[in-house]
Parts: sequence; structure tokens; C-alpha cells
Amino acid sequence: MSSETAMLETLDRRMAELTSFLSPSEIFRALLEGTVAGAPRAAVFLMRDGRFKGWNSIGYPAAAAQSQRQTIAPADSGWLAALAGEEDVRWRSLRAGESVPDFGQSHGADTVGLPLRVGGKAVAILIAERAAGEEPWSPAALAILCQAARLRLELDLAWRRLKTLAADTDAAGASPPSTLQRSSETSHAEEAPKTAPAAVATELTPWSGVAAGTADPDPRREEARRYARLVATDIRLYNEEAVVVGRRQRDLAGRLGEQFQRGRDAFAQRFPDLGPEGMKLLDDAYVQVLAGGDASLI
Repeated sequence: MSSETAMLETLDRRMAELTSFLSPSEIFRALLEGTVAGAPRAAVFLMRDGRFKGWNSIGYPAAAAQSQRQTIAPADSGWLAALAGEEDVRWRSLRAGESVPDFGQSHGADTVGLPLRVGGKAVAILIAERAAGEEPWSPAALAILCQAARLRLELDLAWRRLKTLAADTDAAGASPPSTLQRSSETSHAEEAPKTAPAAVATELTPWSGVAAGTADPDPRREEARRYARLVATDIRLYNEEAVVVGRRQRDLAGRLGEQFQRGRDAFAQRFPDLGPEGMKLLDDAYVQVLAGGDASLI
């Protein structure tokens, strides 16, 4: 089998996996894992709180990977900001005066950046690096993965908006309200990850990409534990401002009640065999990821 055929088969498999995921956290994880079809190393930076924050990476040494998750880059200057501002770019390499965010990695001979846009706004930047002659290397394959992730995220966003419209219509007993008539809090909750208002300081740390605690000896429970963390992270990803304010005002359960229930429904559908014991794993994830360890908020 030629290297090109192998790359295409890997890309096909990763595309199928990516489009099957439901939550934003799972989509970003599948995108990152899919980059093995086109690059030896890659990292994802999410736009959050008006800055680019390192989310996770693949192919880097452990120390660099940990540092990447703590890296913050401005949204108004630098290479990531330039990529986010170029609406027509699918991918591009560094230009004179530009540099890759430094998180302790060995910088490659080739580097590309790919913006991921939802609703016309860059919500994430994927960067990929390689040493001279290192394989695989296909920016086009990475661009295809980003397109699939974008479409999947926009489908999820459209579904949430339709659900909100339907709920508003049922509640009002009339025609759906316009976007301008919705509350600012509802609008924020249904959009893709975006910048929180400057007046609200974030109290959340970037997700480490690894479930907290020791691995469970039962593979099924460990799978459920990791999925529970993904569900909780998904809620946080879409509703960061509500999480921060809910913690401060101690009304987190009221602000995110619908999202909590939707997560429980998804978890129960995926792990019906675990029953109440499995649901406890999800509640624990809610406490740790969303309530900052304070169970009284859930």
C-alpha cells in the first residue's frame, strides 16, 4: 500500500469518526486525533475570554503538551490573530515577522495554521508542525478535517437554535420571536464558543484533555467517566459566562438546568446499563468541571 493510499484511508476513517460525534468537546478531540492523517504534530487553540487559549495537542513531548494547555495568546496581535482575521484562508504558513506560539516545543521546518470558523467567526485555530522531510504532511487533508468539524459544529448550533425557537413558541403560544427579542443570556447559551464580556473575569482553567482522578479498573466505567467529563466540558464550552456568574451568585443549577438535563439524557442513552451508579459519575463531573468542586451548586 502506498503512503498516499494509507493517508487517504486514515483520512476517510477519521472523517467518519469526526462527523459521528455530538458534543463540541468530542468534535475538537476527534479533529485533533484526526490530524495524524496530515501532520506528525498538531495543537488546537480555542478563542475564549477574548484570547486564544491552548486546549490540547498531539504528537508533542509530555512537557510541551502540558505547557500548551496553559498557553495564552492575544486575539488582536500575532500569528493566531492574523489567521483569525483572514476570512478566506483555509491554511497558510508563517510570514515574515510571524511566529508560532511557544510552549516549549522544538519548532519545525514546516508550519501551517488553519482557522476553524463557526457562524463566520474564528472559534479555534489548528496549528501543525513537522521537521524537515517528516511524514505525513498534507495541509489539504488537515483543511478537509477542519471543514468537517466546522460543518458539524454549525449543525449543532443550528439544532440548538431551532430547539430554542420551538421552546419559545410553545411558551408564548404565538409565532417564534425574532433574534432581537431573545434575551442576551439565551443568545449566549446557544452560540458556539466565543468571547465572554470583559466585565466578567473567567474563573475556569483550560480543560486538560484527561479525566480527573485515577483510571477505573472497569473499562466500561472508565469510558463512562471520560464521557461524563466531556459532557460537562461541553456545557462549560458553550456557557462559560453563565458558569462564572452562577458560581458567584450560587444559582448555577437554575441557570444551567436545561443543559444539565440534556447532558443527563445523553448520558443515560449512551450508558443505560450503568443505571444510577453511572449517573453519579456524571453528577461528579458536573461538580468538578462546572461547580469548581462545590456540590451544593448542582
